[in-house]
Amino acid sequence: METQRQTDATCYSEDGVDLTMIRWMLSLTPAERLEVLQAAVNSILEMREWAGKNERRSSSM
Repeated sequence: METQRQTDATCYSEDGVDLTMIRWMLSLTPAERLEVLQAAVNSILEMREWAGKNERRSSSM
């Protein structure tokens, strides 16, 4: 059980930041980081487009 606590302690900073995500991102090359971030941007843009279409539909009813 102590090993699990030690593992949990190394996964999060004192502020509660997930250090595994930071370590993972730093393990990528700069080009790979850009690919990950571009995919996130594309997802956000798709969600905004979807939300805009649904908003127009509900306001026309």
